Amino acid sequence: LVGAARAGRRCLRTRHLAPGIVQAAHMSGSSTTHWKAERYVSVVTAGAIGAAVVAPSLAVDHVLAVVIPLHTYWGMEQVFLDYIHVKALSVIVGWALKLLTAFSVLALLYFNQHDIGITQACKDVWNIKRDEQLD
Repeated sequence: LVGAARAGRRCLRTRHLAPGIVQAAHMSGSSTTHWKAERYVSVVTAGAIGAAVVAPSLAVDHVLAVVIPLHTYWGMEQVFLDYIHVKALSVIVGWALKLLTAFSVLALLYFNQHDIGITQACKDVWNIKRDEQLD
């Protein structure tokens, strides 16, 4: 009984400390591929944000225009899967999310190509308050 209690405590502790790793160990096939893709996109997003700060360029803006909506899509997809249980509504919301994500990617790419770009826009927004104080 003591050994079982220790094993249960260890299992709970493992789930508490690293639920994603434990979850990935039990998945197979496309679920594992999807889980890995989400992690890679998260790493690319963090790297692209860092690159935008250090060395902004059109290429970095284009990477951000793709990975930020994709990262947001996967996050919102999980929220909808968790909280929308009506099948018909789930399908409608799922397609709406896909369309909104596609529109976001295209709009951000257009913004990068024909306007100031994501990085410069963030810099401009960041400096609004400072510019107002200088006037």
